[in-house]
Amino acid sequence: MKAKRLVPFVLALIALFTACDDDASIPVIESTDYFPIHIGNTWEYKDHIRKVCGSEIINNKEYRVITHEIYRADTLYYTYNTYFRTTGDNKVYQLNSDQSGEYLFADFNLSADESWTYINNSTGRDDEWTVTVLPEITFEFDDTELENCKRFFYNALLIVDEEHTIVFAAGIGEINNFSNAWGVSDTIQSATIDGVTYGFK
Repeated sequence: MKAKRLVPFVLALIALFTACDDDASIPVIESTDYFPIHIGNTWEYKDHIRKVCGSEIINNKEYRVITHEIYRADTLYYTYNTYFRTTGDNKVYQLNSDQSGEYLFADFNLSADESWTYINNSTGRDDEWTVTVLPEITFEFDDTELENCKRFFYNALLIVDEEHTIVFAAGIGEINNFSNAWGVSDTIQSATIDGVTYGFK
């Protein structure tokens, strides 16, 4: 009789632990910020690490300094900095490479099929880029998924094979960068946001 009474209890425990495992595979992120750039935040990709290392006042505006570390065969190959600032209306601006001005890098308020253009001189000339908002997706990893991810398609008509799509997740930031021309992508492996580390497989 005792064995019969234990069976439902054991089954309930198994169901409970299974449910807990499923919940643990989906990070609980209480944020609507698709571009969190507080100092100390870090993102790790396959051969690339980004870290918000400080702030600088440039052209009377405050930018976060993001240091990029590029690795080849687990050896640091080179580093460079980019400069971003966010606004209270969910827009992200990036400083031009010559620091002469800035452009709208991302606008998380827009709906699918809306777009904007900007001038970027990072190649040494003024190139016009068009950014088109793509429909939101649920981005799936092997062990988890992130819902309501926003996607932007970047394209410069006068540059060959530069078109790419960037995917952003709320509370994390950039989780995937896909080259539409070459068919290769770089997906986030871990992120430390405001002292909390998230791992993705």
